[in-house]
This record gives sequence, C-alpha cells and structure tokens, in this order.
Amino acid sequence: MEELELYAGDSIDTAVKRLLEAKAEGKHVFCDFNGVKLYSDSVTLDSAYTEICGCTKAEWHERLEKDIAESKKRMEEDRKRAIENIPSVIERGKPLIYPFRHEEWAKLVEDDANGDYCGLITTDAIEIMTAIEEEKTVEELVELFKEQGHSGWSASLTRNVIMTYSRNGYPFYKATKFGKWTEEECQAILKIIQDNEEHSKDLRIANSVAESRKEVTTKQKRLLRNQKKDNYNS
Repeated sequence: MEELELYAGDSIDTAVKRLLEAKAEGKHVFCDFNGVKLYSDSVTLDSAYTEICGCTKAEWHERLEKDIAESKKRMEEDRKRAIENIPSVIERGKPLIYPFRHEEWAKLVEDDANGDYCGLITTDAIEIMTAIEEEKTVEELVELFKEQGHSGWSASLTRNVIMTYSRNGYPFYKATKFGKWTEEECQAILKIIQDNEEHSKDLRIANSVAESRKEVTTKQKRLLRNQKKDNYNS
C-alpha cells in the first residue's frame, strides 16, 4: 500500500481530507501521523482524532477551550498578584541598582507587572542581581539563569534588564550572550556601562565596571576595523 506523504504543519483534519480524497479516486493509501497509521479505506475524522488524541474531534476542541480558559484565568490571577506586588518589587530592586535609575526602575516594574510575563522578568532579574551583589561566580549566575527556565524572548528581556540595572551586570550579560556582537549592541552596552561608571562609588564595582568598559570598547573598535576592511575589499 502506498504511503501518503504529509508535510510539516499538516493537521489531523488535513491528513484525513487527503486520505478521503485519495479514496474517492480509488486509491488505497495510508499516512503516518505522529506515529499513528491512518488508512484511506477506514479513516473518519472522529476515528483519526480518537486514535491520535484519545477522543473525538468535538471532545478535543472542548478540551482545548477549557485549557485556554484555565490558562487565561491563571494569567489574570498572576497579573493581579504581580500588580499587588509592584511596591514590594520596586523596593527589593532599589538596593541592587544605582539611585539615578530608581525612577525608570519603578516604571519598568509597573510595565512588567501589567505585561505578558506578569512581573516575572523583573523578579527573575532581582534574583540574579542579588546573586551578583553576593559575588556569586559567573558560572553560578549562568546556572541560576538556566534554572529560571526562560524562553528565547524572556531570556533576552531578563538579560537586558540585568545589564541595564545591575551595578555590575556586564560579566553575566557576556556569559549568557548568544549570537555575534554588532556595532549597535556594543554602542548600547557601552552607553549603559559609561552611565553606571559615573555613579560607581564602591571601588570593587568601579574597577569591574571600568574593565567592562575597556572590553566593550575593544569589541567596538574591532568591529569598526572589520567593517572598514570589508568596505575596502568590496
């Protein structure tokens, strides 16, 4: 019996439709849907859903609607809790950042509480910024970051918050860097470091921030040199 090839993203409905079309043309074919074989001679929409999902199509959609409603309810509860905790999160963050950033920190916490992540970005950032102040090793910071279980986008947001607001966030930012450095990124990071450097009164932190500035400046100069070289060769 010939196997009907399915494409990435094909749904159960699509697979059944194609099998029934083949049957109408007098063909005897089957397809493999996530390890479940469906046959044109006997397939129906409900039989396919039952074999693959363990229930009929109507029951499956009822489950989905219930899951979506529960997820929405959980998010609303999480957001309500995050909004209630705004004052606490603002105060927890203040000792970890420079006073000149307190006002924008408060705005960030409010926006995060009302956003898609319901306050998790700033609370996770506080956890890592606290570890930075406790002089945890970079390896320990990276492990803590992994344990927080971020998606690609939430990881990027959290890294940016730590880079911007932590008194010494660059070593962590560099250790969790993914992808190549760009001139634009170097400029943005350098601006943050320079702003922080002006307010660094703790000698230990001031020395580390100064080293970070030198390192990013070197990266930026190297990128500019390579860019000029590429322009010249072209």
